[in-house]
Amino acid sequence: MNTETDLELKYKVLTELLPGILSSETPSQLLTHVFGCVSKYFSLDLLLNYWVEERFPYRLQLIHHRGVTAEEAEALLSLDQGQTICGAAIKSMQPYICERLQETNDFHGRILRQMGLRRYVCFPIVVVDETRPFAIGFGSRTGDAFDPTELEVLHLMASHLVRAFERIGRFEELERQNAALAETNRFLSSSENRFAAIFAASPHPMLITTLEDREIIEANDAFLLLLGITRLQMDTQYGELIRGNELMLQIPEPDEHSTVPEGISREVTFTNHAGDERVCILRTVRLDFNGELLLLTMISDLTEHKQYEHELQRLSQLHLVGEVAAGIGHEVRNPMTTVRGFLQLMLMQGKNTLEPAYLQVMIEELDRANQIITEFLSLAKDHMVQLKRENLNDLIRKILPLIEADASVTGKIITTHLTDVESIEMDNKQITQLILNFIRNALEATGENGWIQLKTYMQDGRAVLVIEDNGPGIPADVVEQIWKPFYTTKENGSGLGLAVCFSIANKHGASIDLSTGKEGTAFYVRFRTS
Repeated sequence: MNTETDLELKYKVLTELLPGILSSETPSQLLTHVFGCVSKYFSLDLLLNYWVEERFPYRLQLIHHRGVTAEEAEALLSLDQGQTICGAAIKSMQPYICERLQETNDFHGRILRQMGLRRYVCFPIVVVDETRPFAIGFGSRTGDAFDPTELEVLHLMASHLVRAFERIGRFEELERQNAALAETNRFLSSSENRFAAIFAASPHPMLITTLEDREIIEANDAFLLLLGITRLQMDTQYGELIRGNELMLQIPEPDEHSTVPEGISREVTFTNHAGDERVCILRTVRLDFNGELLLLTMISDLTEHKQYEHELQRLSQLHLVGEVAAGIGHEVRNPMTTVRGFLQLMLMQGKNTLEPAYLQVMIEELDRANQIITEFLSLAKDHMVQLKRENLNDLIRKILPLIEADASVTGKIITTHLTDVESIEMDNKQITQLILNFIRNALEATGENGWIQLKTYMQDGRAVLVIEDNGPGIPADVVEQIWKPFYTTKENGSGLGLAVCFSIANKHGASIDLSTGKEGTAFYVRFRTS
């Protein structure tokens, strides 16, 4: 190019560059404008913008790029300073020009060579009040060398970019300061706002409503979480989600003269919008805000506490039965064994005045009593468990013939669906008893064409055992009672089978859940694997 042509090109480029450099409001907008100009006039097809990482100053982080694929950007995202041209430019604080890139062995340019670049130039950029220096580089996959005019314009542009980044930085800092001041003024403008900050941050659900028509003035995040809704839902679906909820209908109105900590308290039960039943204590007090009467409702969620009470009551019952079992179980069995032996001897020798059938009934009843005592003793708190790491599937396969034999006698079908599960710490005798108790209950619950399915799978790091049947289901009023010792709906039942299952699960650190309906019942036993 001659001098006139060079000057004309510089004029065109700078005329197009400078307005955008002066008007860009963000770094991304600025670099998009710059890349559009240089790619148009100089056939440059790549822009990389790095800065020094804050936590690891020896590395560079890619913050803007143009003209590279997503895979290439991933490879360029974070690089060691000493291995890059941009790092060399930042270290020396001088422009770094690399021409005929494919023909050189420049260590700093090896990544760019792999991307097919043939020339690359990088300029360091130091912005006032910014502790981390920047680097901006331009590259091309065509042409082996830069024209002097190109380098002159790029160098001049880099100097303008320093001032542009400083201007944008000051503008962003002013915006941050203005936002911070606005936020400060909003919270400090009145005592009501200061109260609102405390109110919003409270971990306890709280609600402020008007006293007369109970219109919501404010609800904190803990209250929304209790109701199972988001703040956006509260704002857009107020009538449906808040005012129509059964909790709102149960809020008591305090006495005209009540103040904190007095007021009206009431225990309520309601179902939130996630379908969960919650038990809470509501306390309400009147508040006078600038002459307007409001109602403050403070809520204590007792749901988990109630669940713990329920579990403790159940464990207490098992503990009581265990204490009794440990004290009298063995003593009762000894005379029973003696009586059974003599009855059996009389039956065998035929030396008695009773019908043999009567003796057989007596022996069977003694055996039944002995079985009840066996279950009784298994509830004892000092019953030792021999834990070994074993696989649940292996145990099920081992006892499956016994289960199938029980099912075939009653004409029921047993199926299994066992998937890979992690081994668990278990006493195989007790887990066998647990499975057999559930199976026998299912066999008794199902009618003609009855089936029982055993399933295993992993869920949330636990090995899950499922015993499912197609029986008529368990009535709602019975579900809460079935775990209690001696509770039974069977004519000849002992009421200890499921209590034993619960005790065994508790000793293994497992939990038991159930789902029941008209189409059947499923028990879920969840074992820890670690």
